[in-house]
Amino acid sequence: MKWYKKLIALAALFVFVFTGIAAIEEPAGEFKNLQVLPKNITPDSLDRIMGGFNDGLGVNCTFCHTENKNTKLMEAEKDTKPEKEITRNMMRMTMDINKNYFQFNENVNAKEVQAVTCYTCHKGQPIPEKVKKPATKDPFNFKSN
Repeated sequence: MKWYKKLIALAALFVFVFTGIAAIEEPAGEFKNLQVLPKNITPDSLDRIMGGFNDGLGVNCTFCHTENKNTKLMEAEKDTKPEKEITRNMMRMTMDINKNYFQFNENVNAKEVQAVTCYTCHKGQPIPEKVKKPATKDPFNFKSN
């Protein structure tokens, strides 16, 4: 009879632990119109990514997302602003650069280490500053005289 009580106690403990874990785990969002980010992204992960855009470009959410004039709520699923599609293309570009040029080794890959981010070029500005070419002489004398 003792083993039966131990088994019941152990089963109850497992149920309690797994119920607690399930309650803590953040559910994947029901986000609409995600075209580059994973459809099952968590709200916390999406917020971190959007915050990175805000910091990297020095903008707020309404730079890319439409705000409903009546309710003043953001309508993130709408594609009414061209900046949103530009952002998607920039995301694809930085993901491609990180994947193809910054695969450090088989243990550390571009998904874990973002070598190139929005801030790399934008430096907190919505439109990156143009870099002026320095006026230098041709050190290799490629130009014919």
